[in-house]
Amino acid sequence: MAEITGAAAIFRVVRERICTLELPFGAVLREVELAKEFGVSRTPVRQALHQLAAFGLVETRNGVGTLVTAGDPDTLADIYQLRIKLAGLIGALATGPCPPEAAGMMRALHDRIAGVPVPPGPRAFWQFNEERHEIVNALIENRELRGLHDLYYFKVAPFWFALYAEAPEREFTLLEREVRETVFWLEQGDMRAVANMQENHTAMAARRVEAGFATAEDEPEIAH
Repeated sequence: MAEITGAAAIFRVVRERICTLELPFGAVLREVELAKEFGVSRTPVRQALHQLAAFGLVETRNGVGTLVTAGDPDTLADIYQLRIKLAGLIGALATGPCPPEAAGMMRALHDRIAGVPVPPGPRAFWQFNEERHEIVNALIENRELRGLHDLYYFKVAPFWFALYAEAPEREFTLLEREVRETVFWLEQGDMRAVANMQENHTAMAARRVEAGFATAEDEPEIAH
């Protein structure tokens, strides 16, 4: 691992671990252990954990420690409902066409996605998704909406990332299609169409996640 010394860098590393289920819902984060891992004092670790708490990804409880709260099944429906609405607002609040450079960045991303084996592995899947999100998020003119769209991308990530573990080829194929469609509409300069497409893909992901949770709940418990 590259040297990580600042709170911002620790925040990004731990956030990715939460989003990719390396640290699943309910996992306990301990300042002492993280400080030892990253080779830093507890101060930047504590700052990183405070920032993660501000993003709603963890919660500190007396006598327990800092718990991962992202990926809580009880929040699934509420988070996805809001995420879908936020995607729609991107188009509703857009005042102009997409900047041409965004289409070029998205096309370059698609070229890389199209050039890897299917599926590429969980880390590559995460990185491709995050880059797609960053390109789209940067297009949002309304600063408050941009912040919320970014916030809820990470809050919803543990849910859709779990789909990759269940069906990696399917989820990677759907990602390639989403990026390809985004390239097309960005090249047309149509921000409303980009937003509509993002809204539709988010809604489809929500249905797949909900179906996955329903299937898991219906599975009979194995007697011991």
